[in-house]
Amino acid sequence: MSRCVILSAGPVSDASSLRELLRPDDVFIAADGGWRLAEQLCVSLAAVVADFDSSTMSCLPSAVEVVRLPVRKDCTDTAAAVDYARQKGLTDFLLLGCVGGRLDHQYAATQLLVQLAEAGCHAVMADGENRICAVTTSPYVADPMVGWSLSLFAFGGTVHRLSIRHAAYELFDYDLQPSDPLCVSNAAQGAPCEITFTDGTLLVFRSKD
Repeated sequence: MSRCVILSAGPVSDASSLRELLRPDDVFIAADGGWRLAEQLCVSLAAVVADFDSSTMSCLPSAVEVVRLPVRKDCTDTAAAVDYARQKGLTDFLLLGCVGGRLDHQYAATQLLVQLAEAGCHAVMADGENRICAVTTSPYVADPMVGWSLSLFAFGGTVHRLSIRHAAYELFDYDLQPSDPLCVSNAAQGAPCEITFTDGTLLVFRSKD
């Protein structure tokens, strides 16, 4: 099944850094002003899901499906775009235009990663220097990425008996709390890094300077 790329309206300083993340069979859906990112990436949109508080309909190509949202609603445009995609049967997501800019919107998108993971979907939020996902099942394997750090954070509760193998800093049977930054700025070494835990939700960050 094709992957769904959600394009949001957050600031993107260098759209060219995102092109390497795209696949030929991706399905692109814009959340409101995310259609501008679609133009920068030179991709065709399947739909725009928007309340149009950060853009106008008049700028859209006539062939694009428009899902009009009310301005007063109980979710973000990005969450509504993901919900629309899931209704179409899509379960694999890449979220672009969600990192940077307003921190409240970025945190809401991070919560969305958790919701998708809990629903059995695969989702990654990314920009040129970061890849973020939520993990609810063990084991999780992080491939080596030269020059990229690996950071783990507990989300919403304790991650019990966390172990990290084949990393610069290994860890065994540790209960990671949401307020604990112990697992920031690790790195996968030459072999894939194996991360195991008994229960909980991990946020996994891959970042580079």
